Amino acid sequence: MHPHARYLPMGPTRRRKHLLRLSALGAVVAVGLAACASASPGGGAYGTRPATNAPASDMPMAMPAGQMAQAGSATSTQVPPEVSAGTVQVGIVNFKFTPDTVTIKVGTTVEWTNHDDIPHTVTFTGSGIHSDVLARNGSFSHVFTAPGTYAYICSIHPFMHGTVIVTS
Repeated sequence: MHPHARYLPMGPTRRRKHLLRLSALGAVVAVGLAACASASPGGGAYGTRPATNAPASDMPMAMPAGQMAQAGSATSTQVPPEVSAGTVQVGIVNFKFTPDTVTIKVGTTVEWTNHDDIPHTVTFTGSGIHSDVLARNGSFSHVFTAPGTYAYICSIHPFMHGTVIVTS
């Protein structure tokens, strides 16, 4: 065989076989990379990375990288306890507002703190109340001055829901 025979023009049958082999190889590589990406730390989920020497905390444990928490309904089957005026803390952990529903009295401040490694927001539907983008350990607070039920979401991750119920 001539040393450069593989670079010479191919006939139609040989070209079809060559393209078929390349297509099959491409499919195998794509499937293999997809399997590796989902099994590796940080497996393709936007903004996630494996926890390294995380400090002890009373917050729930972080989920393995590449997994997102299931978004629950904004309504709770249990009635949360009512909190008198003061400050109530809501954490943002594993793509969830924790607790997702708080019941407070008029004049109470609610403070949200982002404990995730990726940014979130607190955006109330229809009221104009919203936070800036909250980086890790960023916080936002609001004083509720009128009774009502206030639904909110993370505008970056709209599957994240929460509710503030304000009583007089």
